[in-house]
Amino acid sequence: MSASARASGARPNRLRLLIEVPAVIVLFVMMIHVTANALLRAFASSPIQNTLEITQYIYLPIIALLGFIAAQQRGEHIVADLVTHYFPRPVRRGVLFAGYTVALIVSAGFAWFGLEEALHAREIGQTAGVSTVVSWPVLFLVPVVFAVLTVQFGIAAVRALRGAEDEDGDGDATVAGDIDGEIQAGHSSTVPTGTTSDSEKK
Repeated sequence: MSASARASGARPNRLRLLIEVPAVIVLFVMMIHVTANALLRAFASSPIQNTLEITQYIYLPIIALLGFIAAQQRGEHIVADLVTHYFPRPVRRGVLFAGYTVALIVSAGFAWFGLEEALHAREIGQTAGVSTVVSWPVLFLVPVVFAVLTVQFGIAAVRALRGAEDEDGDGDATVAGDIDGEIQAGHSSTVPTGTTSDSEKK
């Protein structure tokens, strides 16, 4: 690996920390909150008020939205490349570019729609369900997250067009070829040794 590649690998690590550390903190706070609520409900008959609303409207949205960015940054979204790794390189690049472009457009639309909804929620002072827990500040995370995803998908589209993902695709094709070879070898080895072919019978 070159020095430039190592440097580019160090920068995303800082970005991952900025994304993942808050998500982990919120996750642990949610676990402690829910556990404390369950214990107090069971042994003291005094549960923490609005635990369900806080979990549903604050904790979980933060964890899920930050998880979108972290998964894209790590390249850990589910990929079903059952067909694309058989394509020639130019076709594979075009398919990946088109897919990332569609994802970019959708993410940009969600960011714009999320911003409008967040501004409207702030105007009306939206709360979590019928409780008094203020939930509208969390909605501003939606346009921020999808704006970041838009940038990430744009970078991924450019990388795909330049062939940056060809190495991964070639590795997948090699693995698929090895698997096909092993399957064929397994079929040939399963022929019973006590049987004879039609030519031998003749």
